[in-house]
Amino acid sequence: MVSELKMIESYPITLENFGLAALSDLFEDRVVYRSMQPLDRKLSGLKSARYRLGLNDGHTPRKLEDAYAKVALFILEEAQSQRRANLGEILIIGDTLSGDGQAFQNLSALSRLPGSAFICGEKADKPALQEADDERGIFTANRWTNLVDWLEWNLDRGLKLDKNTAVVVDMDKTAIGARGRNDRAIDAARLKGLYRAVDRVLGDNFNAKLFEQHYDSLNRARYHTITEDNQDYLAYICLALNAGLVECDDIMERMERASLNSFPHFVRWVDTLIMRGGVSESLRQVHEAVHTSVKIGDPTPFKSFRRQEFFATLESMNNLPDDVSPEERLNREITITEEVYEISRWLLDQGCLVLSLSDKPDEASLPQRPQQRDYSPIHRAQTHRVGVNLQDRLSRLR
Repeated sequence: MVSELKMIESYPITLENFGLAALSDLFEDRVVYRSMQPLDRKLSGLKSARYRLGLNDGHTPRKLEDAYAKVALFILEEAQSQRRANLGEILIIGDTLSGDGQAFQNLSALSRLPGSAFICGEKADKPALQEADDERGIFTANRWTNLVDWLEWNLDRGLKLDKNTAVVVDMDKTAIGARGRNDRAIDAARLKGLYRAVDRVLGDNFNAKLFEQHYDSLNRARYHTITEDNQDYLAYICLALNAGLVECDDIMERMERASLNSFPHFVRWVDTLIMRGGVSESLRQVHEAVHTSVKIGDPTPFKSFRRQEFFATLESMNNLPDDVSPEERLNREITITEEVYEISRWLLDQGCLVLSLSDKPDEASLPQRPQQRDYSPIHRAQTHRVGVNLQDRLSRLR
């Protein structure tokens, strides 16, 4: 494997505010959330792909599945066809090697096209490092400023970066809430939405401190047997615990005995408990909604939580005055990552197709009901751009 790990010149991380923008400035409606239905209605998505690709199991594929790569490639090829361009290269910008990196490898293996992925989690307190893996086409770094180094690496490898290039940009913790810099603001909004949803179900019986303890305890890889690393699943399990329907020790014991081996199994267990009666109407309704979603293979079953997350996310965008420091803004506001913004604009100027494919649930990203029409979708909501200006370095490319 040809891989080069090196410490690079540490470009100074002097963060600045760059004013307001929206992700739609980059992507317009070329955004695909968890349902895999593009917001741009000119583009087909999962519903059409099911028939054309023979995906008839009714399941909504997740980012690491082969079926996800098939649908993503279907969308990219159609988008390029509408631009009267071929699909010749695929680039991905993301924040996790196990998620975005693996998604790129799946797409690369399926399409057999040249390309690469840029993966970053910023560690400003550590020496600047980058690793370029030629064989896998994956470039990892701990500075978002290294996006320019990634472009240079791609050009050196012979990539064209032109109208035949499709660039997929992850949303959460990449385009907004950059990992290692601003990601805690996204986590805070998600938890705020979750607590609101649970409070609406349990009211005065909601024990926030106990909920947090259960959430932190179960949000670990060892419990993926039932949580499957799905925030909806984890949130619903914690709701059931907080409501006193089940005990945490009982869950652990059943997992040890392998008598509890999946989230659908957990939901069926809770269903038998709720059928005995003695629960509030609000809890019964939430359970029925989750139970129904699980039965049809919907990966986002706790929809009332995700709807509250949508509102909490909007409240965390452009929520501070223009004159606060970048550091304060990063702590309290979900911001657009300036380096990702500038790189995306540069790629657009080269003629590339730039769009966002995100595993973010639609319910946490879009207004869901007619009475919510006054709210902006997340990708059209304005917020501040924070980061490092890359224009001098970008002007020297090519």
